[in-house]
Amino acid sequence: MATIEENKRLWETTYDWSEAGDEWSAPWGGTQNLWDYVVYPRVGAYLPVRTVLEIAPGFGRWTEYLKQYCERLVAVDLSSKCVDHCRQRFANSPHVQILQNDGRSFPFTENSSIDFVFSFDSLVHVESEVLQIYLQEIARVLKPSGAAFLHHSNIGNYKVLLEIGRRLPGFARRAASKAHFLPIEHWRSESVSGAWVASTSQKYGLYAEQQELVNWINPRHLIDCFTVLKHAPGRSEHALRNYHFMEEAEKIRLDHVRL
Repeated sequence: MATIEENKRLWETTYDWSEAGDEWSAPWGGTQNLWDYVVYPRVGAYLPVRTVLEIAPGFGRWTEYLKQYCERLVAVDLSSKCVDHCRQRFANSPHVQILQNDGRSFPFTENSSIDFVFSFDSLVHVESEVLQIYLQEIARVLKPSGAAFLHHSNIGNYKVLLEIGRRLPGFARRAASKAHFLPIEHWRSESVSGAWVASTSQKYGLYAEQQELVNWINPRHLIDCFTVLKHAPGRSEHALRNYHFMEEAEKIRLDHVRL
């Protein structure tokens, strides 16, 4: 998995942002559908609020929606290219502040000043040592009554299968992947899992109120996780295992094609 420096280089100089990140919404038939049927149903209970902190907005596809549900939105990204684009995109939204950070912290954000922390489709690419610092920072800036919604990797739960795959000859590895025996990695962090996030968060006084494991572009393997964190201990339920996540995406896409 990439370091902070490699992540910065990819999103700042290498990646083609010609579709502004909307290309990642294609399985749902577009970003509006992904917000309406996937993101908002999972975060709507925590909105509206006074202040939102968004981590790694990219070119602002979620900022566009979040800004409608708060009095102040602070979005931080380690890529100057993303920061510059978002500043132009939201130039007419004075309550939206776009800042560049170091890819691991919020040194410009006061303690207990944020009602809702949000990150979607970005933190899946960061390793545990970086995400751990972010968790510590979230605990610092989040108000006592606040909540954080984080989309992160769960592929760390499949380390054994990944190691088996690496030991197989190329033809056998391809066959195993085609048969869905091996998870499709999609550049996910192998050191992060839902259980790791839940456990590590408690070191900083945060508790996983909800966790949902999803098979992101994987028929059989739950490589991603949505975690809701709060300061106060919440429900102690096991993580929800959603093996129908991509089936739901296809249904959403097809339903809107028919309209």
